[in-house]
Amino acid sequence: MTITVITATYNRCNLLRRVYESLLVQQTAAIEWIVVDDGGGDSTPELMAALEREAPFRIRYVRQENSGKPRAVNHGLDLAQGDLICVVDDDDYFLPRVFEQVCHDYKEIEDNEKIAAIGYLTVDPEGRIWGMPFPQERAVSNHFEYRINRKIWGDKCEFTKLAALNRKNLRYFENAARGGIGGDSVFFMDVAEHYDTLYVNKPVLAKNFLPDGITRNWRQRALKSPLRTARYYKTHLNVRLALRIRLRYMIAYKAIMFYAGQPLHLSQMEPLSNRLLLCLAHIPGLLLGARWNQYRGKRISGSKWKRAES
Repeated sequence: MTITVITATYNRCNLLRRVYESLLVQQTAAIEWIVVDDGGGDSTPELMAALEREAPFRIRYVRQENSGKPRAVNHGLDLAQGDLICVVDDDDYFLPRVFEQVCHDYKEIEDNEKIAAIGYLTVDPEGRIWGMPFPQERAVSNHFEYRINRKIWGDKCEFTKLAALNRKNLRYFENAARGGIGGDSVFFMDVAEHYDTLYVNKPVLAKNFLPDGITRNWRQRALKSPLRTARYYKTHLNVRLALRIRLRYMIAYKAIMFYAGQPLHLSQMEPLSNRLLLCLAHIPGLLLGARWNQYRGKRISGSKWKRAES
């Protein structure tokens, strides 16, 4: 089998070698690493040319006009040829020899068309589990039931069958605006609309949340592209989610639509339960949206918002 790792990058040449070195120590039949440069201006092309010459596995380096992570990931998905796909940020890296576990687990789901992915835990650079571990050592479920309803928070690492993605034409959500949040989560929920996932309570990836990353700057990213963020919140209104969770996201959905100046009417809500939730969320959503309006024209610095310099 072949595992394809897709990395979207932008001016982070200094981090890519660590991803590469984490792939070197894996033990698998085949690895394909696709690096999509989102129009950066650093030394990434020179580094990748050198890595392509020395790598014992296949590397495909491509550049695109600066268009954001979703389009870069989709570019990689369109090029991928592996059996399993894993999207990894350029500031992450795999733990040693974990692909052996992935290959072993893949054999369990290879011929099961109802299961499209394998989900694992991640750790921080000190080796501590990021977020919550799964409640069972091994379980077959989906992102709605196993992750959101059970409140298993924190970034996880998923390997997804390429054939399953292509069968349903599943890709990252793109629009013209940059920024936004939750692209990975929306993608996992799109997968969960059609397939189950095998969850394995084992860490395989180290997450390194840098000061300029999305995780630490979520509000700035969210408000930069409110309509993309709105899609993230709207996806959490799925009827497979508990009412209490849908209410929380309905408030956020109302708030971001108010921030974006977009009307939100009861007629837009299906099913009936979501119409009732919108009524409950109306006032809290307006208040939250008004609060977010205070951040217009500002940037984040550390943990405080400051007015951008002119």
